[in-house]
Parts: sequence; structure tokens; C-alpha cells
Amino acid sequence: MYPFLNETPRLSKLIATGRPLCLLFNYDDLTAIYKKDGLAILKKITDLAETPNICPGIFSRKTIADLQLLPQSKTLILAGSNGYEIDSPGFTWLFPKLGLIRHQLERLYTTLQMELGPSWTKTNTNIESVELQIKIPEEDPLMYQRLFQILPENLDGSLLAIIQHPSFLQIIPGNNWDRGKSVEKIFQLLPRESDKLPVLCYLGAENSDEPAFRQVNLYGYSVLLRENIGRKTNARYFLQSTQDLNKLLIWLNSQ
Repeated sequence: MYPFLNETPRLSKLIATGRPLCLLFNYDDLTAIYKKDGLAILKKITDLAETPNICPGIFSRKTIADLQLLPQSKTLILAGSNGYEIDSPGFTWLFPKLGLIRHQLERLYTTLQMELGPSWTKTNTNIESVELQIKIPEEDPLMYQRLFQILPENLDGSLLAIIQHPSFLQIIPGNNWDRGKSVEKIFQLLPRESDKLPVLCYLGAENSDEPAFRQVNLYGYSVLLRENIGRKTNARYFLQSTQDLNKLLIWLNSQ
């Protein structure tokens, strides 16, 4: 991997040609890594919308409705629900069966409440947008058995799939949509002036960002928001610290 700040001379020339530069940030990662600096960084990201030829955006597990509550969100490309819904000043898009996916997740949550009890369900499950997480009750064999009876019965024939992790179950849409495909959708929807193809830059550090890194490597920059993440990554560049990210955003806002 290479330091992304070393690319600023090339980015400067690119911006000067009039080619759109679209910067997409993992918002959840920003708030997790930078914590108290998260809002200040978000302000610098939204400010980029005022810079000619630069269009900023954020990806998040949160819904579009939640992201629209953020300050100046109307200036951003918003990829909510892990990229299943997209909103921006110039275009909007929804995954074709998003409504049905949410309905089936909510129905499954209600079934768990009825079968395992509202108290257990509230304590051991979490539903957010297009994902339901369930803590595996290994310490309670009867509950464990009951849970693994309920789930196959209710997931059969649905649009949902189950992924088993060491300590929890993850119920997600059972299709191949991911952040990489969402990045490609944004690339297709971005306006093109004088046939100038946009250049994408994706910045994040979560496992869910890896498909986005792979996709954006075809026509842009994949940037890890850490110098070392302790695992193999598809990112080709990195920003080492909060200071590096701030330097980049301040520089971009000065263009």
C-alpha cells in the first residue's frame, strides 16, 4: 500500500481537467475510529460539495432516513442500508426488493418475540436496516435448540440468508448485493459532463468495505483509513491517522 497523501499532485491535475472526483467515506468507520472528531470530519466532508468537480458521499449501515438527519446531508451522496438505498442531490435509487426484505426481517423479529419471549428477544437481538443479529444462546441448550428450529422454518422461501459467527447469527438479504455493487451503481448514476468519466475514491476500514475497494480499483482509489489493519486488504492506499485525513480534507477544500 502507498500513502494516499502522496497522490495529491496527481489529484490536483485531475481536478483541474474538470473530471468529477467522487469521494465516498464509510461513515460508520469515521465515527468509530475518530469518535470525538467525527462531526468535525463530517463537516469537512460536506464542505467538499462546494468545491467544483468534487462530489462527496457516505456509506453506512444506517437507513437513508437516519442519514438525512445529519447536518448538511442534502449536499451528500447517501448510500444507506449498506448500499441498498442511495440518495443524492442529483439521483436516487432503491434495491428493487428492499421493501420486502425489510418486511421479512421485521416479521422474523416479531416471530422471535412470540416464540422466545419479548424480554429475551430485546436483550439478545438487534435489528438495523437490512440486518438482524442474534446472540447464540450456547449457555441455554433448550433455547439454542428452539432458536435453530425457528430460523430454518421462517427463512425457507424468503429473501433472507443466515450467516453463523462464533458468538452470533447474522440474518441478511440472501443475494449478492454488496458495497462493491453499490459503488458501481453510483458510478453509473453520476452525471457526466462532456463525456468525462468520474474518478471514484472509497475510504474505509471495515470488512464490508473490501468489495468496494475491489470495485473502485478499476477506476479510482481505494484508501484504508489506517496504516495497518492486521489482515489482508484490497485497498491500495492508506491514511495513517486522523491528522492525515484532516490534511487531505483541508487540501481538497482548498482546490
